[in-house]
Amino acid sequence: MSQATYLIVEQKQKAPESLPELLKELSGKYKLDIYQCRQRLVGRGLSLLAKGGSESLEKVSDLLQHADYTHWLAQPSKPEFSPFKLRSINLADHDIHLAGVEKKVILSKEDRVLAVFADLSGSLAEKSVQQLLSSHAYRGRDDIRHIEEEKVFKTILQGQPILDLYILDNNNSVNNAVRIFPGKFDPKGLGEKATLSSKQNVAKVLEVVREYAGEFHLHTDFGLVNLPGCTLRTDDPGNPDTIRKNLISLTRYGWLMCDLLQTEKRPIPSEVDKTDSIAATVTATMMSMNPTLMAAEEAGELNQLGKEIAEEINAADRENPNEPIKTSVLPDPGLPAPPPAKKTSAWARPSFWFGTAGSISVMLLVIIFDNFDSPILRKIVANAFATGAIPLIAAGFLLWYGFYFLRMKRQIENTPTSRVRSVAMGMVEVKGKALRKYALISPMTHTPCVYYRLTKYRREKNNQWKVSSVSSSDNVPFLLEDNTGRVGIDPAGCRVSAGSKEEGTPGQVGFARMGNDSDDKWVEETIIDGTLIYVLGYAAVKRDDGPTMTERKVTALRELKRNPQKLQQFDSDGDGKISDSEWDAARASVDGQITRELLAEKTERKKQEEHIVIGKRQGHPLIITETHSEDHLTSRYFYYSIPLFIAAALATAGAIYFFVNYMKA
Repeated sequence: MSQATYLIVEQKQKAPESLPELLKELSGKYKLDIYQCRQRLVGRGLSLLAKGGSESLEKVSDLLQHADYTHWLAQPSKPEFSPFKLRSINLADHDIHLAGVEKKVILSKEDRVLAVFADLSGSLAEKSVQQLLSSHAYRGRDDIRHIEEEKVFKTILQGQPILDLYILDNNNSVNNAVRIFPGKFDPKGLGEKATLSSKQNVAKVLEVVREYAGEFHLHTDFGLVNLPGCTLRTDDPGNPDTIRKNLISLTRYGWLMCDLLQTEKRPIPSEVDKTDSIAATVTATMMSMNPTLMAAEEAGELNQLGKEIAEEINAADRENPNEPIKTSVLPDPGLPAPPPAKKTSAWARPSFWFGTAGSISVMLLVIIFDNFDSPILRKIVANAFATGAIPLIAAGFLLWYGFYFLRMKRQIENTPTSRVRSVAMGMVEVKGKALRKYALISPMTHTPCVYYRLTKYRREKNNQWKVSSVSSSDNVPFLLEDNTGRVGIDPAGCRVSAGSKEEGTPGQVGFARMGNDSDDKWVEETIIDGTLIYVLGYAAVKRDDGPTMTERKVTALRELKRNPQKLQQFDSDGDGKISDSEWDAARASVDGQITRELLAEKTERKKQEEHIVIGKRQGHPLIITETHSEDHLTSRYFYYSIPLFIAAALATAGAIYFFVNYMKA
């Protein structure tokens, strides 16, 4: 193996707040791919971030250390030998005898052992992907939960488990290695711990070795991590060549884990660093509770007090290192459930009735002729056509829609694109990534999305499809994020152009196709979570959903009346009764308290997405579309207006023609 240095990081399951800045520096200064860096810094287990010369990687290491990422700068050694296969095991009072066909190893108490418990079937990797998809669907990308360690262990046992034991010397160098296959060794040496299950016997060996070893390290991430030469092949698991390659990869993985034990782990917080870290946290907490303490003298005293408290915490940890810390665990529901979707019939939607001006004219004529049999009405309609009045009205509608699309085009062209952080109140145009605020999933394809529109059709007798119902998630707000921040989007009443469209029949599960002979079908349009979108809308301060000041005062006064002990503090004359003047004083006290609480809430710094929302305002459009180019959007509106103007010109010419003929007659 080459002497190139590997920079291996321990991934964080949840992306830290400093990750965007870290990715910018890794990409800008050190020319690393920003997408791959994110994939390799967020997740479960270890990952190879980069490889190359030690000098250049030392600089990246300093950056990772500052970002509090545990990592190693290692030069992996070539495996000197493969683990031998275990045939028998015998437990003694002070050691374990592990024997193969031609080799025998004695594991003494207090020996150092590194164990690799792996699954060669690929089921662990598959369940890990399922867990990630489920976590993304119901929690969102910012709160991904990986498969738990207990479930990892059970999944390995249910697949094709294999256990490698590496016996290390005092320098963590490999002395011997044993490979244990289920059913390939005699379990009698386990004594009472032996079971009738070959897989459970492997778990029992692991349990016994853990008890005997002085220093024990267990790794269960083989097949889940991105490390050089450690790839698990699952395309043909029963093929002997595939099994051979996977065993070679497993050996490389085990030796690499042993190499990391010999390599300096960064960062390793010392007791001084640990104390300073806790002290900083304590100090920051006290300052946040009382901002007036941020003056220079008070801050110095707080820092000293924070260090004293931190030293007491560390001392308590040293006295009771094994005592679990009692914490208050709150339920973690993930993303909140979305509000119930609104379902409307197709005829109730304005877009169905007013899609084109010509459809309005046709529907009006059909209604008049089908429902009214009056000679007078027929004569009025005939005269309206003869004089050119109806074609002129149709021309007016067509012109109005043509100019409407031109106004939309001008609106988009004249509205500059804003960064989220600098969004001003009023009409704005923003671009960014759509993120879910609620655990919204499309009803048919079960896709995590920020918006969906589901249209259901029914086949009529003439074999034509008719819209039976339309439902959408336009009542579910979401977020738009760019590299400067996030802002809320309220899609109610919006004009949406979704980029993902799926069609199916009732009974279809996800994307599985069913038969096409059904008399019902559905069409689902979605904006998938994480998609780049364009939004043109009206930015405004979000209205508070909580109770008003008057409602708060009424509630507070009602609670005061129900609490005689609190009410007695306003009994100034001590007669046991609350007079009108005393009640006025109580009411004034409540008014002042509620006012102070509201002022305190107003002064609290909120995130931008919590108090600014882009939505539809009367007289202003709201457009949400998956387009990466404004030119594409504006040209679309321009092309919409051309046939409308042509139709308006033809209708006007027809109206003039009818009017001239009517006047001649």
